Amino acid sequence: MSFKSLPIRYGAAIARLRTILGKKDDFKTVLLGAGLALIIRILASAIGYASIILLARWMGPSEYGLYSFAIAWMILLAYLATLGLPGAAVRFVGQYAAANDWQHVVGFMQASSWLAFGCGTLIATLTIPAVLYFKPSLNPDYVAPTIVALAGIPFVAVIIVRSEAIRGLGWIALAWGPLQLGQPLLLLIVAATIVFSAMQLTAAVAVFASILAYSMNLIAQWRVLHARLGTRLEVERNVNLGLWLGVALSFVWIYFTGAIFLQGDIIVVGIFLESHDVAIYSAAAATSRLVTFPLYAATALSAPRFAALHAQHRQLDLQALVTDVTRWTFWPSLVIAVIFVAFGSMVLRLFGPGFEQGYAVLLILTLGQLVNAFTGPVTSLLNMTGHQTVTARVLGMSAIFGVAFGLAFTRIWGSVGTAIAFSGAMALWNAWLAIFVIRKLEIYPCLSPQWNRSSATKASSKVEGLSAMQPTVK
Repeated sequence: MSFKSLPIRYGAAIARLRTILGKKDDFKTVLLGAGLALIIRILASAIGYASIILLARWMGPSEYGLYSFAIAWMILLAYLATLGLPGAAVRFVGQYAAANDWQHVVGFMQASSWLAFGCGTLIATLTIPAVLYFKPSLNPDYVAPTIVALAGIPFVAVIIVRSEAIRGLGWIALAWGPLQLGQPLLLLIVAATIVFSAMQLTAAVAVFASILAYSMNLIAQWRVLHARLGTRLEVERNVNLGLWLGVALSFVWIYFTGAIFLQGDIIVVGIFLESHDVAIYSAAAATSRLVTFPLYAATALSAPRFAALHAQHRQLDLQALVTDVTRWTFWPSLVIAVIFVAFGSMVLRLFGPGFEQGYAVLLILTLGQLVNAFTGPVTSLLNMTGHQTVTARVLGMSAIFGVAFGLAFTRIWGSVGTAIAFSGAMALWNAWLAIFVIRKLEIYPCLSPQWNRSSATKASSKVEGLSAMQPTVK
């Protein structure tokens, strides 16, 4: 491609965007609605990334590795403690709020919060004694930060469930702000206060600061929610626990396996390698996840639209929406991936001296994330069209694949082997779901504009042909 053609292509892209914004269609709604979500995601990524860079510099590779290992366990088990309620929260709260049924809205919020807190407390009660019992056979450096992290499971579980319930009300800033913006920002403030007070920021102290940040943001979120709901909180609570848990439990495996893909590789590295290796791998993994933040920002708003279009049997509109979401999120992801390929070592040096050793891990994980971006919102599409059991099965088998090969490859190739196993599992999961979407829903996640128009023309011709065959009623 010549440089002379760049202005033409740029002008064509701008014209396409103006066309989308100037007409009434589903992607325009998602694109405009995703603006706030995208802003929150960008700010959250920036603040979160800055916080882990500063924590790594202030703590050093060894302590930061211990911190990452403990936090990975806390997040993983917190998602298990939610019982899949985040998946049910968006559906039920949105449904009840639309019907002005505040008795069920308030009932769901309170019941789901207590369930998550109770289950999280149960898991903490079981795992903390287990760590103390096996303490003689464990790396002693991991024990203290891990115990502190396990104690924080109930608070993390509650804020995860509560945030998704608030998202069901359509209040994206209140739903995501405390969890994605407030928590890393407050953690950074507490950690900075400790460091500049000439105190030592150990892994256990940093984990406690993280839990404190979660708890304070949970309180602030509840106070704002209480003010917004006002007198609607005074209604009599209606609780339908059987229905809610029945739906929620179908999501529990999806959320748990999703957490495995986020935190499982860090745990595997921590089992076999030293804490500084965990720190380097954690920095590379956090960096690679920046590749897919455009997709997740758009998917958060497009998911309810997927469900509506599918329920209305608007196949062509659903295809167009999926294609637009994929296309408009893949290219920014590709740009980010190219930047990491070219300047990955420089980016990792931001964490401190020696972190550039994770460049190979960064490249491998970036490739897996790029496959995720290329296949588009296949996971959300299946979940919103009633195929969550298929998603759970595919994610579960892929997670088992990642953990099993991660345990084997880490022994052979170290953290590079871990990256190969989990990146391969991610590619397997996305390719598998994409094939299922094509075969069962007849939706193509990635289509060229020409193919899309051709498919639409054929479908329209079939509809016209069937209409012509119908007898005329006089």
